[in-house]
Amino acid sequence: MKTLPAWNAPLRDWQRRALAAVQAHASGDFLAMATPAAGKTRFALRVAHEFLTKGGAVRLLVVCPTNHLRTQWSEAAGRTGLQLDPALSNDQPCEASDYHGAVVTYQQVCLAPSLFQRACKARRTLVILDELHHAGDGRNWGKALRSAFEPAAFRLILSGTPFRSDNNPIPFVRYEQGESRADFAYGYTEAIRDGVCRPIVFPSYEGELTWLSDGREHTATFEDGLTFDRQRERLKTALLQETWLGPVIADAHAQLTRLRKQEQPDAGGLIVSMDQEHARRVADLVGRITGSKAAVAVSDDPAASRTIETFSGHAKQQWLVAVNMVSEGVDIPRLRVGVYGTNVLTEMYFRQVVGRFVRMQDGVPTPQRAWLYLPKDPVLVHYARQIKAERDHVLEEIMPAGQRDLFGRVTVTKNEYVPLTAVARMDALIGEEEARGEADQAAAAEAAVSLHEQKQDLRDLHRLLVGAVARKSGIDHRRLNAELIARTGSRVDQATTEQLRKRIQLLERWQDQGYDGKR
Repeated sequence: MKTLPAWNAPLRDWQRRALAAVQAHASGDFLAMATPAAGKTRFALRVAHEFLTKGGAVRLLVVCPTNHLRTQWSEAAGRTGLQLDPALSNDQPCEASDYHGAVVTYQQVCLAPSLFQRACKARRTLVILDELHHAGDGRNWGKALRSAFEPAAFRLILSGTPFRSDNNPIPFVRYEQGESRADFAYGYTEAIRDGVCRPIVFPSYEGELTWLSDGREHTATFEDGLTFDRQRERLKTALLQETWLGPVIADAHAQLTRLRKQEQPDAGGLIVSMDQEHARRVADLVGRITGSKAAVAVSDDPAASRTIETFSGHAKQQWLVAVNMVSEGVDIPRLRVGVYGTNVLTEMYFRQVVGRFVRMQDGVPTPQRAWLYLPKDPVLVHYARQIKAERDHVLEEIMPAGQRDLFGRVTVTKNEYVPLTAVARMDALIGEEEARGEADQAAAAEAAVSLHEQKQDLRDLHRLLVGAVARKSGIDHRRLNAELIARTGSRVDQATTEQLRKRIQLLERWQDQGYDGKR
């Protein structure tokens, strides 16, 4: 193994405190949760440096979700003197002797857990598990990871957000009432206070939306109460219609143009899309609106990692359109403006997207605000308000040609869902208050949303989710509510905000993965 030079990269206060917590930690597993963009990578590399220089380990293995992140980890490590092989394959038992270790993916480990188990037994290995909740993506991944890394000298687990067990607890993680419990946590509130993260504003957009589903036409705005399934169709309609998405992108581009002229000449924008075809259609729309070509990064493109890397350092390129390539871990500090153009409605995904915009940069005027443009979908607005609250602690024949969707589709069968029309209308700026003066902020604080209003928002979302889960699972409302009472300790009308949020987390899990009645 190569000689390891002395550590000389500066640490933030939270990173120093987290390192001390690792040094004092008694068990072989340590979960560190730090808000996206806070600097988890440097912290983890500092821990690795400590282990390797003091003999706690002689080898470092980083496990991450994607191949793109393998390269990113290797480059970040190299800047600190740690040399990691990002191209290690399962055809070879270990990296070359002139490396300090390697970077692999979860999928790679789970295809050959015994290979990694033997390597950990042969040489004392420190394992860094980056965003370990991805181990829940495969049914047997948890078992494979436990087998592979049980012999490791130490396991450092990193996450940007809390995650749940989903009835299959992820290995090496401590849970309380089904939710992961960190050994060290550093939140968005603290990160803004410390000047580590930017405050973010959420412009939300209304609209008149029309679509076909179940053989009939539906028309609604985002203010209208709908069943959960119709709610998702409404959101998808907005994202598939140029008449809705076009004005939103135009407004976002105007904001980006202002930033590039007045604050940050290399400021960039990101649009997160629903799927790969949607991303390409959206990129075409961006080109027609802005007159400049957008970069596209989709996971089935072998050049996607290179596209992201090029965009990161190409100051003249303004927009990147992507699907899942940038949901987490990808570091593009110049991103300042985004459009949430996907119908993914989980809180973890939403927060991961937010995390792409909040990394502070040197040499850019404060407060370095970021903007994420949203449909005024009640679930998304709920997440945005939660983040704002955290910040506020510091602060065809049927269709005329002009109504075709972004794909140009016009064919319809009897019960097919088809988006018809959508017109965007700017509605609100969630989180704009922090741009005001101190006196205005004090007034805004007095006019903050009351507890009753907060609970009403939560109960409305809860009601939609109960209906969706009941229809999907075939379980009646009474049984679902009894189970929710048993798990949270309260009826919905007597629940605290914390209990309501726990109910919503459970219901979201059941909506996505099915209800099985297990505790």
